Amino acid sequence: MSDSMDIQRKMREDWDRRARVDPRYWVAATTEADEASYELSAEADAAALLDGLRGRIGAQARVLDLGCGIGRLSAQIAGRFAMVVGVDVSPAMIEAARVMHADRAGLRFEANSGSDLADFPDADFDLVFSYSVLPHLPKDVLESYFLEVGRVLKPGGWFRYQFWVGEPHEASENDTLTIRVYDREAFDRLNADAGLTVREVENIDYFDPVLKLHPVWVNAERTSAPVRRPTAIAQRSGSDAGEEQELEYGLLLYLAVKHDEHGNVPEAERVLEQCIAVAPTRPEAYIQWARHRLDMDDVPGGLKILESLNDNVPDCAPGWLYRAQFAEAVGEKAVAAMALDRLATLRSPDPNLRRESQAIRRRLRGGR
Repeated sequence: MSDSMDIQRKMREDWDRRARVDPRYWVAATTEADEASYELSAEADAAALLDGLRGRIGAQARVLDLGCGIGRLSAQIAGRFAMVVGVDVSPAMIEAARVMHADRAGLRFEANSGSDLADFPDADFDLVFSYSVLPHLPKDVLESYFLEVGRVLKPGGWFRYQFWVGEPHEASENDTLTIRVYDREAFDRLNADAGLTVREVENIDYFDPVLKLHPVWVNAERTSAPVRRPTAIAQRSGSDAGEEQELEYGLLLYLAVKHDEHGNVPEAERVLEQCIAVAPTRPEAYIQWARHRLDMDDVPGGLKILESLNDNVPDCAPGWLYRAQFAEAVGEKAVAAMALDRLATLRSPDPNLRRESQAIRRRLRGGR
């Protein structure tokens, strides 16, 4: 990345990339990572959204879904209100939403900047809602959005949103994926600056084992004008992507495993290819992909993947052993011997690697 970063552009590129892999997974991340669990989660979360409004929003309302993705919730509630508008920073998500929900009346989707609602006039909506979006936003983007929500809500309108309130958990200012937790003071300030008065905070029936916290649904009423207009989002350094990359890589590996379990090998391999694009110096996706090729009797294809692993992660000892095994299987003895020589230069605490390496050497020399 360059030294100076446009975070809005990064958000757009990040979520376009994720949408191209599997938009349902990236907007819902269900345990099963399939279409059926996506639909069930959408129905459950839409029901929680509507029930928590407590009858405050009438059928003639204009509603905004902030960070709509592919319309997971906005499509569920379309028809209950006069108009539902979904906005998202990702044009790829918006394009998919339009295709998936083209038959829904009173529903439209628009790509936006990722940090403001400039396409909408003041006091345009009776309800703004947002689910599993705001905690992933960089802090300055989040603050901008709160001020904009206060602006586009009608007086007496409502903002219902999912959030995390507790012991602070921060992330890099460039991170578009890691969950951020805000303490009560910061939470109160976000709402107050936007002219919002919090009326209810309700735990969601999920306990995060890492954060050791329940997310919450928040109902906030627009009781005054925002204290200011948002300022332009600042350029920032292009560094510190470690936690975000680690999380995205892990989620992609999990998705590949679920595709395997569902018997969808081509999709699993496509996801593994994206894993490598996200973190080319991590070995797990190369190895998993090479094993796929072996299972499909494509040893030469697996060997090419292992060559790429060795080029990009030269200190990965298992990678050299696997390359020796694959090369031996296709009769490339010189390549197998070279891989074993490279393996011998690496320190590995795994005695199985040494034993298997010695066995391959004996076979290459004609022994048993």
